[in-house]
Amino acid sequence: MDQIFSEQVRVPDAVVSVAFDKAWSFVEKDPLLAHNLKAVLHSRLRTYLECSIRNGERNALNLANEAIRNLRAELAPSTGQ
Repeated sequence: MDQIFSEQVRVPDAVVSVAFDKAWSFVEKDPLLAHNLKAVLHSRLRTYLECSIRNGERNALNLANEAIRNLRAELAPSTGQ
């Protein structure tokens, strides 16, 4: 993963990489997100990870879960309920 975080936010690359990989392994198989382009999913997932890191989260699992929740809220089709 390229350098996506500002110099002000110091998060070990390993944490970011693990968080992205955990989230992606779920997202790429999620039937609610399957209609989206892979490039869009990657980009939005990355954006949500960046946001959580800026808000102080440093736990890879929490980063991944929050990004997945946000991605589904934004891109999963509405059920109309």
